[in-house]
Amino acid sequence: MDLVDQVTKQLQTIKLEDEDIAEYIVGIVQDDTIEDEEKREVIGGFLAETTDEPTDTLIGTLLMKWKTMQQDQEKLALDRKAQQVEEAQALEKERLRKSEKERERLAELAAETAAAKQLSKEQRLQRDRLRQQYDDVDTGTRDHELTVNQNAALIQEKEKARRDDLKKQSEKDKERNKMLLDKQKQQKLDKDAENKKKSAKKERKRG
Repeated sequence: MDLVDQVTKQLQTIKLEDEDIAEYIVGIVQDDTIEDEEKREVIGGFLAETTDEPTDTLIGTLLMKWKTMQQDQEKLALDRKAQQVEEAQALEKERLRKSEKERERLAELAAETAAAKQLSKEQRLQRDRLRQQYDDVDTGTRDHELTVNQNAALIQEKEKARRDDLKKQSEKDKERNKMLLDKQKQQKLDKDAENKKKSAKKERKRG
């Protein structure tokens, strides 16, 4: 309930229901340049012109309620300010935590970099030897594969030459066998012809 409602409610107790009167009294009550005693006199004199009801208690109640409302507002402002300070402190704490974490990370990274740069000569030589071994193994593997491929090609070439020789030899054998067979046939024909001649001579002698 705001101050206007408070004043309106108090004025109803002395049978006054005028919004303009309520707003006028609120203006006086809220004026921080006027002392409370002077406020009592001004408000009392104003109400005396509008009502015959006693107003001292009413005025005292209004001033007390306004003071209570001011205290509540001040407390609320202080609480709000304290909350803002607390939130700001929490944000700053989180910022510092992140900053410290980042600093530690950078320190670790710097230490790792420094350690990497401090490899001893022997460590570098050992590393180079290992790399050379891997390179030799890789080169040996490639050389072996090349040799295997070359051997396979040579074997295929020899096998092809052997098949060609066998084919040529087979053709020669066929040709030779054909010639022998033809010769044998011719010899048989010649022999048969000679036998016929001999038989014919014998027949003529008998006759």
